[in-house]
Amino acid sequence: MKSYIGDSSNSIRNSLDEESEILFDTMRDNLDSQTRPKVGMFWFNPERNRLVGVRSAFAHDLAFNSKGRKTVSDLHHTVWDDVREEALDNGSSDKIWGETDYTQVPRGRVFQIKVQDSGVEYFEILLGKWIHDYPQAAKLILKKFNLEGAEHEFIYSQHWDIGHGTSEFFI
Repeated sequence: MKSYIGDSSNSIRNSLDEESEILFDTMRDNLDSQTRPKVGMFWFNPERNRLVGVRSAFAHDLAFNSKGRKTVSDLHHTVWDDVREEALDNGSSDKIWGETDYTQVPRGRVFQIKVQDSGVEYFEILLGKWIHDYPQAAKLILKKFNLEGAEHEFIYSQHWDIGHGTSEFFI
């Protein structure tokens, strides 16, 4: 950052005005990007009808992997303890925070899928059968990940069913 000590007040004002304009232009650009689709992971808290533990990133900021997919690198099994601890530290007594096993709480993940030779942004939301018990979660997911105007599909996968996961592969 520039030091203005010893400068006249006019040069300080001009320099600050220029820096302010750059700052405001940057914030305008950021504001415009806030509605871009995101990818990531989440849990659903049925007691509060809200997504929790959301880890997301704007899809345009990430690269497709070798399989033509993109999502955040965080994994449910490595994040759950921190999400749970933070909620308990904040005094939440919701039932889900009593679960030490991340697979016992409704969860899912949003991927962007590479569509060859197309400018289409296509997203898959992977969920377990729990979505049938909490269909209202679908709207929350679309809103949280800015997918309302994007091509998307909800896809069932046993991996996301309550009690299923991949923890056994990491032991």
